[in-house]
Amino acid sequence: MVKKLKVMFAACMAALSLSAAAAEDYPTKPITIVLPYATGGSADLLARLAAQAIQDKLGQSVIVESKPGAGGVLGTEYVARAKPDGYTLLVTASGTMAVNPYVYKLRYRPLEDFEQVTVLVDLPFVVVTNNEFPTKNLKEFVDYARANPNAIRFGNAGMGTQQHLTQMMIGRAADVQLNIVPYKGSSPAMNDLLGGHIDAVLDNTGVQTPFIKSGKVRPLFVTAPERVAALPDVPTAAEAGLPGFQSVAWFGLAAPHGTPEAVVAKIQQAVAEAFAKPEMQQRLLDVAMIPKASTPAETTERVKADLQTFGKIAKEIDLQPM
Repeated sequence: MVKKLKVMFAACMAALSLSAAAAEDYPTKPITIVLPYATGGSADLLARLAAQAIQDKLGQSVIVESKPGAGGVLGTEYVARAKPDGYTLLVTASGTMAVNPYVYKLRYRPLEDFEQVTVLVDLPFVVVTNNEFPTKNLKEFVDYARANPNAIRFGNAGMGTQQHLTQMMIGRAADVQLNIVPYKGSSPAMNDLLGGHIDAVLDNTGVQTPFIKSGKVRPLFVTAPERVAALPDVPTAAEAGLPGFQSVAWFGLAAPHGTPEAVVAKIQQAVAEAFAKPEMQQRLLDVAMIPKASTPAETTERVKADLQTFGKIAKEIDLQPM
């Protein structure tokens, strides 16, 4: 038994030595960050900010490569199968890590197939109505829904998205029936909201803040535990009348499972250092993103918690993976 323990200890020490050696030399060639979505959105901005942070700190070129499709599934699967050497990273999101397992029949496992590196930002949701809809706050919205079951046409960016599941959670928390209308993205949902074809939309604050500030839509509440700096006059769900309610999207970075721990730490430290700078924090806060650099362990725990949260609502609505 003692001999076996000595062998195991030696193996562990050898692995740690290899990991440390890998981190000491890393990186020796360009790094690719895979963006599993189309370019131009919030995730694209964050991928490029993270790429610049890593490049500045570690002294190697960092390329952002878009591989969109199936709600982020295709790019995520690609990275899950990549060599675990720290040269292929993934922009993750609460959707790809914690919601997609209940929507799609995946060929990746969020916890087992990745080393979570860090959360980059939190991105709360906000409920907005068109200016002609006769509710000005959450209480009036709930009262209207109770008096008119399934009458509120409530749009989102797609069936099975975190927005969709959050709407279901709102309906249950407020004990109301809502007519949830899924679209293929935020833009068509907003076109119909502004055109008066639907009454309300739930979307992330990054997308909605310009519409709110220009007065084109009326905000009711945000789903974060605290008010969003870019929208200081918009109450939280708890303040508006849903105590304890929250549902916050996030973006982060991950690497393929087996990437050396010391390499993961080196990447995380580079990003955390950049995202802690006041000018970076202000840039993100101005577009309604909340900087949230976290450790790999903290990020893993967040994925676990979100899997439980969205697994519960997916089971309640009998959501079947496609």
